[in-house]
Amino acid sequence: MANGKMGKMLKQMQKVQAEMLKLQEDLAKRTVESTSGGGAVRAVVSGSKELVELQIDPEILKDEEAEMIQDLVISAVNEALRQADKMVSSEMQKIAGIPGLPKDLF
Repeated sequence: MANGKMGKMLKQMQKVQAEMLKLQEDLAKRTVESTSGGGAVRAVVSGSKELVELQIDPEILKDEEAEMIQDLVISAVNEALRQADKMVSSEMQKIAGIPGLPKDLF
C-alpha cells in the first residue's frame, strides 16, 4: 500500500515539475516595467530577470547631472527587478498551491 502512495506522490511531483518548467518559459516572455524621476527613466525587465528595455527622456540628459541620471536608472531597474520577483513568486505559488513560499525558492 505504501508503494502505491509513493508512486502517486511521484507522479504528482512530476506533474508539478512539468507545470513549473512550462511556467518558467512563459514568464521569460512576460515583462514588467518601472519608472523613476516622474517617468524620465523607464526600465522593462523580463520574468527571467533580464533588462530588455531602457528608455531615458532626452530632456533629462540636457538638464541633469550624470550622477542623478545614474541614480534614476538604478532606481527604475531595481524596482522592475522586484516586480519581476513578485510576478514569478506569485505564479509559482499558484502551481505549487502553497502560499507563503520564500520568494527565492524558485
